[in-house]
Order: sequence, then structure tokens, then C-alpha cells
Amino acid sequence: MHSNARKHFLALAALSTLSMASSSAFAQSPEFNWYGRIDLALEQNNDGDTSRMSVNNFISRIGLRGEHKVSPAFSGIFQVETAIAPDDSGNSKAFASRNSFVGIKSGAAGTLILGNHDMPLKTLGGGAYNLWAQGDLEEVIIHGKASRVAIGSANFDNVHTRKTSMLQYTSPKLANAVVAKLAFAPDEGKKAATATVPAYGKAMWGASVEYNDGMFNAGLATQSQANYIAPTATADGSAMKAHKAVLGIKVADFTGGLLFSRLDNSAGRKTSNLMATGAYALGATTLRLSLGRSGESADNAKDAVSATALQVDHAFDKSLAVYSYFARLQNDDNAKGTFVASDNFPAVTAAGKDPRAFGVGLRYNF
Repeated sequence: MHSNARKHFLALAALSTLSMASSSAFAQSPEFNWYGRIDLALEQNNDGDTSRMSVNNFISRIGLRGEHKVSPAFSGIFQVETAIAPDDSGNSKAFASRNSFVGIKSGAAGTLILGNHDMPLKTLGGGAYNLWAQGDLEEVIIHGKASRVAIGSANFDNVHTRKTSMLQYTSPKLANAVVAKLAFAPDEGKKAATATVPAYGKAMWGASVEYNDGMFNAGLATQSQANYIAPTATADGSAMKAHKAVLGIKVADFTGGLLFSRLDNSAGRKTSNLMATGAYALGATTLRLSLGRSGESADNAKDAVSATALQVDHAFDKSLAVYSYFARLQNDDNAKGTFVASDNFPAVTAAGKDPRAFGVGLRYNF
């Protein structure tokens, strides 16, 4: 090969190698990335009257998140996440149906986001929660979804709240273990005054503080929605209020926790709710158990709900796991609690029935 041609060839080869290395480095550290989860199970269930077999979807989702570093200590962040239903496209949600926001982040000052996001009471959990699928008793018991059905949604709400149009501040980690959150969502649909009722809104605020050092975690959260029960000509409105406490521990292969909540509609109905959960890892296989009870909403209301859930899962690696579960609710005479983790678990239409579910599922995280 001619010496000049050889030099040009070597130069082009070096440039090509440098270009590929640069592209590879960029691919490893982009400003955004796709992520998600597909979680489906074949389930045999019963609403207390009728037994069915179904394929259930457990909050499968796909999302896009990113961070743009303006400086080493300051970034812009965003996330857009959408719930999907691989088993039934008709159950897929609107684009950006899950936590979706834009914000700014500082290592020294904390993070501020604006958008559609879970309230601090919902996200407080730490190591105190660990079951999947219908075993997700935190939603049913602690966040009040079983009570909401029993008492009636016009009078009592669940506090598993993903709030639209909200502003949330998250503190930096203090003393390497403590994080605080404060969130506010104005009522964009504030009701105008009438001849008999003054103008009113349903703004929501919430806050939490959590300690987590990797072994122990403990936290408190509070939330309130103004005028959940709207005012009338003869009565003031009443707020839907909630308080939550969690306590967890992780020692070697054991993880356990306690969760407690107090939900109050400020109009004579309130529930005290307790859940205990634990998990023990045997290599790649984990055994999990949750027990919970939502108390009566008033003396002799007979609307309490008890719950039991068992799960065994095996992780092939960080992305893929297979699992099996059994869960059961026991409704008091006037309660109609049901499972809510899947898209299509049948509603309990008659009070006092005991729904249950057994399933085998596959979860893929990417």
C-alpha cells in the first residue's frame, strides 16, 4: 500500500474507533432512558359467590425519565409514565396516567417537581411493605380502599392518592438518613358560590418525614383534602383526613414492618387500620406474608375488613421473577371490601362476602 494511502487509512481507522468509543460512552450516560414493568398472572379467584379464572394485569407500566445537568450540583429532571395492559389493551390508560412531572434538583437544596404525582402519604413505606399482586394489602387496608366501598364513596374516600396538578418539595437526605416531603394541589375546579352555598374548593395538602438508615426505617405522614364532603345550605363542608405511621427493619435475609393509619371524614366516620408484613429470603427465593385489619368506622357499624396474603417468588436476576400468591379478605356483615391491585377483579356486590385469589405470575422489569 502506498505510504500516503496507508497514512489516510490509519487516520480514518483511528477516527472511526474514536467515534465508536464516543457513541458508546454517550449510550451509557444519556440524558434520558426508557424503563418499565410487565406483570401478569394467571389467577383463580372468587368474589364470595362465583369462582372464575382470568389473566390479571398488575400495574404494568412504561415510562421515560431524564436528567439534564446544568452544573455538577444542579439539574433539570422529568418523567412521563403510563399504565399499560398487555393482556387487554382496552384497560390501558391515558398517556402520562402515572407519575409524570418536570422539576429541578439540587444536592444541597432538595428537589421540586410539578405535575401528576403520588402524595407523600402514599409513598411513605420504606421497608415496611413487600408483597405484589393481590397481596398488596396496603392499598386495601392502610389506604382505605376496602373502607371506601363499605362506607360509601360519597362519604368516605381512600387516601391512595396520585394527585394531578400538584407541587411537591423533597428535602435532601439529612444526616444521611432523614427525608421530608411537602406537597400541595390546588383545586382547579373550585365551585362557584350559589344563593345558598358559598364558593368552596377541594385543595389537598400532605407531608411526610422518614428515617431510613438501610437497617431501620420509620416514618409519619399526614394528608387532608378540604371539603371532601361539600358544604350545604345548612352544614359546613368536611375534610377527608389521614395519618399514617410505618416502622420497618431489615436484618440479613429478613425484612419486616408494621403500618398503621387513621382515616377520618370529619363527619363521624373514621377507621383505625393496622398491617404487619414480613419477608425471608432463601437465596433467590423469597417467602412473604402480610396480615391486616381495617377497623369499624363507627360503633357497631360492622364494616371491618381483615386480610391475609402469602407469596413465594423466585428471582432469576434483577429483571425477571416468577411468583405465586394466595390472598383472602374477610368482610364483616356490612363490609364489601375487594381486591384492587388488578384491572378486573370482580366487585363484591353483597356485604359480608369473603373474596379470595390464587395465582401464578411473571414479572419483568426493564
